[in-house]
Amino acid sequence: MRLYDTAKSAYVDFIPNDVVRIYVCGITPYDSAHLGHIFTFMTYDLLQRRLEDLGHKVEMVRNITDVDEPIYRRAQQLDIPYTELASQEIESFHSTLKTLNFRSLFAEPMASDYIDEMAEAVSKLLEEKIAYKVGRDIYFDTAKYPDFHNFSGFSERLLKGLFKLRGGDPGRVGKRQPLDFLLWKSVDDQSDPARWDSDMGHGRPGWHIECSIMSSATLGVPFDIHGGGTDLIFPHHSAEIVQSQALGFPQLANNWLHVSPLLSDGEKMSKSLGNLVFANDLLGDYEPSVIRLALMQYHHRIGGEWQPELLHDAQELLNGVRRVSTKTDKLNATNLISKIRSSLDDDINTLEVVDALKEFVRSKPGPQSTSTETLQIITKALTLIGIE
Repeated sequence: MRLYDTAKSAYVDFIPNDVVRIYVCGITPYDSAHLGHIFTFMTYDLLQRRLEDLGHKVEMVRNITDVDEPIYRRAQQLDIPYTELASQEIESFHSTLKTLNFRSLFAEPMASDYIDEMAEAVSKLLEEKIAYKVGRDIYFDTAKYPDFHNFSGFSERLLKGLFKLRGGDPGRVGKRQPLDFLLWKSVDDQSDPARWDSDMGHGRPGWHIECSIMSSATLGVPFDIHGGGTDLIFPHHSAEIVQSQALGFPQLANNWLHVSPLLSDGEKMSKSLGNLVFANDLLGDYEPSVIRLALMQYHHRIGGEWQPELLHDAQELLNGVRRVSTKTDKLNATNLISKIRSSLDDDINTLEVVDALKEFVRSKPGPQSTSTETLQIITKALTLIGIE
């Protein structure tokens, strides 16, 4: 299997062990799952399916970031407890993924369940002078890890822009370096619902420390693959790497995979931009297999503008596959599953998967109804990509 590794900026031969451990950064549950989420997580679902098809046990972990500022702001707007909002959106998310035929997970840690471990880690970094205080907030001193910038490969100017865009505070007075990131936020307001007691006082962890703790706690380190969207390369994954090193984990993950965004109106799907396409809305008109097939017409490392007409194309393709499946021979079926397997082994190339399905639809019909053995091969091929 060949995968593109962000850390190495190159394709690598991924040679899996009997058990493959994968950690994917999940949702912040303050709104419904949109196609951008589904596109990202489907990539890792396909990877899991192929690894299982190869005979490996896959320990797939996808966290839930239920400790983060967007949830609190959204809950205030709705005038409901943030825990109620998170619970509602997590339930909706689970329902959507189940409908879309996603594989089950090994674990789904929630940040709120690991506050003590996060506080302990921050305390250790503070004691070792790798972290420092600004007021009562605690920041990671990136000067202690000059390689902090290397993972992304981005220019210094771009790093500063992305840091601010993605929740950082480069201009805060008292910080040693603009890109030093928050480890612990002090919260004085006793009415704040997301305020935990710790050795650092009342407050809550910063976003980045959460995934270092949850990934190492559920999978151990180093695990095989760390995944997420390309928007997480900096600062989130860059921060994960250096703070994990500071905590005694020289290598958090052996390989890093990232999925490019699905766009709408030329921008990444985002609530703030109001350009979301919700999966649940599409499920009212299209069966799950159609939505999966439509998304497979994008390469995960390229992404692109969402085109609703692809749903029609996907429906036509699915109809064709079903039609041919009733009257074909073993050779066509064997070619189909072989090409799907080789496509997934080629950096999860779903464009080649779609081409294999189109070729199958164009194949010469068999002289009689499909045999049970042949139908089993076709079923296995479609199951491999989550199509029923």
